[in-house]
Amino acid sequence: MFLPDLLAGHRILVTGGGTGLGREMAARFLELGADLYLCGRRQGVLDATAAELMARYGGSVRTRAVDIRDPDAVDRTVQWVFDDGG
Repeated sequence: MFLPDLLAGHRILVTGGGTGLGREMAARFLELGADLYLCGRRQGVLDATAAELMARYGGSVRTRAVDIRDPDAVDRTVQWVFDDGG
């Protein structure tokens, strides 16, 4: 239904991206060509998800453990995305 490169050149930050709905949305975004940034509480889970998604769809997935209840940590994470993508 969507063109395979619909999201090419776009960066998407997915919170809770290591499991559940976040993981499923991340997979679809990656399939459509987006560069992904996954964040969640457990770095190991995020890294495993990133490896699996890249093996399946290719593309770029970066990960970062963050507690979204901490506003300063959220700000640093958003800045990390901007700093990485220019």
